[in-house]
Amino acid sequence: MKTQHGLTLVELMVTLAVAIILIAVGMPLFSGVAANNRATAQANTFLTAFKLARAEAVRRGTEVSVCAIANPAANPLTCGTAANWSNGLLVFTDGGTVGSIDGGDERVRAFPITTAGATAATSGAFVRFQPRGEVQSMTANAACASSGTCIDLGHGDTTGSQARCLYINASGQIRLERAVCS
Repeated sequence: MKTQHGLTLVELMVTLAVAIILIAVGMPLFSGVAANNRATAQANTFLTAFKLARAEAVRRGTEVSVCAIANPAANPLTCGTAANWSNGLLVFTDGGTVGSIDGGDERVRAFPITTAGATAATSGAFVRFQPRGEVQSMTANAACASSGTCIDLGHGDTTGSQARCLYINASGQIRLERAVCS
């Protein structure tokens, strides 16, 4: 009697069919996980930008602001006047006109938001830190007036509750919570 080596065509086709079914079921779950990771990355970008601004204000002994980028394709980057932070953030020394880049102001670092579906909103277009780290010019949001200022961070294609809220109190302390701003 002859022994068989390898797979028969039927066994190979059944294996291939099972693999296709598993991939078809798993892909939507993977895209949800990827979207949730993008939302987390966006929230961490905001947290990093504000912590950098506060640290630079203390280190340099001057006012440092974070503003919403007006046009991410512009060179040099400028601050927007609207409260739409979806294009990203710009950290800069703010010695002249409060909340805008002028005169001897230096762009410290830009944090562009390149993720499609990312949203970030507050009632103001900038936050300014004093040389001792506290917030001098804070754009209040009605949703978090008691706790300082807050920025609602969201992402359109996430699964579950992926809303984040970045709180900045008057003393300059920054915290990120996995919740809608309240």
